[in-house]
Amino acid sequence: MKLKGLDKLYEKLPAYQGKRLGILILRAGLGALLAYVFLITLDVIPRLFSDITILALIEPLLPFIGSLVVAGVAIWLISRVWNKREETKEKLGDLTYQKMFPGGLVGVGLVPPLVFHAFTSIRSLPLINPISPVNDLTTQMSTPLLQMLGVPLEIDIWLRLILSAVFFLFGLVTMRSSILAFGMDYMAVVYLYFPEESEVQDHAIYSVIRHPAYLSASLMAIGGLFSRFSVYSILLALIVYLVLRNQISREEKELIERFGDGYIDYRKRVPTLLVRPSKFREYLRFLKEAF
Repeated sequence: MKLKGLDKLYEKLPAYQGKRLGILILRAGLGALLAYVFLITLDVIPRLFSDITILALIEPLLPFIGSLVVAGVAIWLISRVWNKREETKEKLGDLTYQKMFPGGLVGVGLVPPLVFHAFTSIRSLPLINPISPVNDLTTQMSTPLLQMLGVPLEIDIWLRLILSAVFFLFGLVTMRSSILAFGMDYMAVVYLYFPEESEVQDHAIYSVIRHPAYLSASLMAIGGLFSRFSVYSILLALIVYLVLRNQISREEKELIERFGDGYIDYRKRVPTLLVRPSKFREYLRFLKEAF
């Protein structure tokens, strides 16, 4: 099956035809892998070097520090696609998008490691499992909240597993439906550099929610939140949400400049990342388009 909008994306990337586009995707995947390794390494360093006092003291903070670093790099790379547009257009003209796209793709690729970081239990890693945290606060912040409230272990595990799986799967299907409905060119913000070629999207999902693609990432982050349902997983999922809100703010500023009061009124009527119960049936219809 040929993805909608792929031809236009190739058209705007003359230097990345055929398999060369795959190289860009692999590079973004490598960036994602390195980011995830960085996050996990930062989490476990205090356990591997427990004799270093300063590491023991800051151990509870390291998961947040690592996630904030990766989130900051992601925001910086993605924001360059928007902020450097006019400056780069003056130098490169129609090749501007081709110049800016690779960095933006790497930035987007840094979001999944943030999501999977929320899923990851350091205790489940084979080489780390025998090594306990060196700071008691780390243990408390990584303990599932339901267990701390006295919920039996069997109920806690199954409840977290079911909720995590449901939200993550809804996120995956929402992302797939978004790609199939709007096309690769739309998802890759070709319209940002070629507004004269863009088309107003009138899909029914936009009466339900303003940003279905970002909803998918939010749902997967919530899946990570429930996978452990600890202080850590909640705060790490919140970091993902803040990255998404940052990008939504940037995109909506662009949309207000293009469509003015009409888009401002639309924002008042339709939620950003929340499907209202009265609209849930329409949201399910959108998901069915993926099958």
